Amino acid sequence: MRNTKWIYKESSKNFEKNRFYSKDLLTILENRGIKTENGIEKFLDGDIEDLRNPFDLTDMEKAIDIIFSYKKQNKKIWIYGDYDVDGITSTSLLYRAFHEIGIDCEYYIPLRDEGYGLNKDAIEKIKELGGELILTVDCGISSIDEVDFANSIGVEMIITDHHEINSDLPKASAVINVKRDDNIYDFKGISGVGTAFMLVLAIYRKLGIEEKAYKYLDIVAIGTVADLVPLVEDNRIIVKKGLEQLRKTRWNGLSILLRKLYENYREKKYDTYDIGFIIAPIFNAAGRLEDAKKSVELLISEDNKACDIISYELIKQNDERKDIQSKILDFAVEEIEDNHLDRKGIIIVAREKLHSGVIGIVASKIVDKYYKPTIVIDIKEDEGVGVASCRSIEGFNIIEALNSVRDVFVKYGGHSGAAGFTIEIDKISELKERLEKYVNERLDEDNFLKPIKIDKDLRVEKISYGFLDEISKIEPFGFGNSTPVFSLRNCTFTNLRKIGKDQTHLMMNIIKNGVEIKNCVWWNSADLFNEINGASVVDIAFKLKMEIFRDKYQYKIFIEDIKFSETYDDKIKNQVLEDMDMYDTVYPIKTVFYTRKRIKEKLSFAYYEDKIYVKESKQIIGELDSTTSYLLSNLKDRFGYKFLCEVTEIEETDENFNIYIDIFRDYSFESFKIREGEIFKEIKENLIGNFEYNNYQKKILASIFREKKNVLTLYKENRGVGTIIKTIGLYYKTIGKKALLITDKKLAKDYIEKFIEVSKEYKSGYDFYIYLDRVDKNLPKNYLIFIDEDKKIDNIKVEKTIIDTFEIPKNIKIIESLEEVEDFKNFWSRKISIAKREYLKNNLKEKGIIFATKDILEIL
Repeated sequence: MRNTKWIYKESSKNFEKNRFYSKDLLTILENRGIKTENGIEKFLDGDIEDLRNPFDLTDMEKAIDIIFSYKKQNKKIWIYGDYDVDGITSTSLLYRAFHEIGIDCEYYIPLRDEGYGLNKDAIEKIKELGGELILTVDCGISSIDEVDFANSIGVEMIITDHHEINSDLPKASAVINVKRDDNIYDFKGISGVGTAFMLVLAIYRKLGIEEKAYKYLDIVAIGTVADLVPLVEDNRIIVKKGLEQLRKTRWNGLSILLRKLYENYREKKYDTYDIGFIIAPIFNAAGRLEDAKKSVELLISEDNKACDIISYELIKQNDERKDIQSKILDFAVEEIEDNHLDRKGIIIVAREKLHSGVIGIVASKIVDKYYKPTIVIDIKEDEGVGVASCRSIEGFNIIEALNSVRDVFVKYGGHSGAAGFTIEIDKISELKERLEKYVNERLDEDNFLKPIKIDKDLRVEKISYGFLDEISKIEPFGFGNSTPVFSLRNCTFTNLRKIGKDQTHLMMNIIKNGVEIKNCVWWNSADLFNEINGASVVDIAFKLKMEIFRDKYQYKIFIEDIKFSETYDDKIKNQVLEDMDMYDTVYPIKTVFYTRKRIKEKLSFAYYEDKIYVKESKQIIGELDSTTSYLLSNLKDRFGYKFLCEVTEIEETDENFNIYIDIFRDYSFESFKIREGEIFKEIKENLIGNFEYNNYQKKILASIFREKKNVLTLYKENRGVGTIIKTIGLYYKTIGKKALLITDKKLAKDYIEKFIEVSKEYKSGYDFYIYLDRVDKNLPKNYLIFIDEDKKIDNIKVEKTIIDTFEIPKNIKIIESLEEVEDFKNFWSRKISIAKREYLKNNLKEKGIIFATKDILEIL
């Protein structure tokens, strides 16, 4: 199998108080550092108004004053960009935005051979063309000498950049950088195009036309995703909104390009994959192979014919880039394999004609394949130097490694994960020797195991429309907000086969608990066919995606890694964990089924073996998918739940009607009994099944209904107060009367109101009142008062006071965590199946120590 190690992200799992999202979603969010209720809402629902104030960036006001001064004088402003996608989009954004508000501007992007950032020759050229102000985007923060040179020849400079500040600020008229320590703006992760957008937003806000700035967010999103900045906070909002705008983009060139790339470009839901792997590489190809100005022209041109030609040329260039990249990768892998370079601590490949524009991508792919720090050097024999790109692995800072041998470089730079350098050819051997020694002193074999970071071990029933719909709330995925990785343990599989044009990928059907997920793909893994084919039980790490085929949703597993299962399931423990997970299901459960019949009446479910069918009246019109059927069937069998559904949307397609439904627990209760005792018996069975009310509950109910007394009771946690409230509520509903619960406590109101009406204040017209942790001065005729035993009671006179004197039996061990459970055969929780609860209840004395959650107190 692959050289990997699985790392399960830790989570507190303390999610009891949040009923609106599943524990799975909350676990994923916590793994991303989002833990508070406010943080969750802001992350999931953040919108344009949540963007930080652009004027909180130091020098923003100063930069705008200068720009407006040049506008007033009708002087041209030169935008100086970079040849990568961040620089291309930054340049295009400012060019368009400036022209919209009447600012005369031109742009300059250096060729790759000129090197990254400002250079003196370019500044001098702009000066010769009459330029008096240069505004940089995505570069300039480290250009101390170049800015000094510009000042010396009378060219004013404004710097907008997002890169690290490793020295003094350049002496420009204004320096806008999110990394400045003196900013009020406190998010340092924004991209170059994001910084440029903040300038545009500030200018447009100053002009009173802020709304017009947001139409550029599709361009900003492309540069943001391509630059691999973390998709959190402002970046997340920008990209989320920008992706929505892509399908209706107003930029001719971008629209024409999308039309060439996607058949349904106006209806398609774009995601970060589309930008990162399809759109951005096309813009990047021009800068890698030729001249990035062509990409800018595509984004700023209004000429349809010109845009059509440019988009065709860019796509063709990207195809050429792929061919060049593929050939260079093959050359590099051949050298690695022939010379056993993969056995070394760092892989260094040095050859002629490797093409400097693509060696960074090649280095990344070598890291993916071998998981070793990698350097690819393009030897330029005629210049006597090698130009290199470096990529690293987790836990190894490549720029620190280069710092240790800085004396061998002509120049170098970068950051912990990626870097580049120029070196004289005769120094390459020394470089290899010294870096190998540096790596061997700092890394061991464990560092070369690729980490597979898993958000959560998933249960098979979660692979469903509803779960994927909920997970989509975390989108857009990307750097800093990666697509969640899940695992399924102890799976079997069928129909293992090689796929793809070159038969380089694997596909199989995964089976867990009798549920089969078909056509699971593992890219670039055909070399493991024989090894996997010999396995019987495996664990899989995977990502999930929902796709549409013939107008139907398909849940797709994309495998990240496979391991042989080391241990088989502890069936008893696994059953308990599955029970508890199912018990915590958040409603409504969202799903979709398919039918050829137009819906006219209310729908219901029919259960047959392991399938659940959908009925309209008495006619079966469709069926639920296998994972949703598995979940509902088990909730019905294990907990006695009933379900109802509501149609939320009907979508008519060429193939069928797609019926979107919300599935709820059915709390409805009807009794046709007349005698009070028989009514209470049916209520009890509806609420707690074959269990009996505990002594505390019996005393209260008997005092109210048999003795006809008003009661005040001091209650303890987990002694069944909720069951008493629901019993009283259902009783009064059954006899055609009304009860009211009065409380200031934050309850799951939408749940409790299925049994009894709830209010924060007294309202007249009810036959019975329940007070929970509060009391009115003037009490009604019929009432029950619950007061927490730890709270003080003053001057409350009632007919009867009940104090719960219950003590926990010595053989019951209350646990706070499942890690405390020594024997899952003797484990109690209200979240385990009814059958298991009844068995333990009937055998409490014979079972010795019972490990239990606090809710066991309700049945004692």
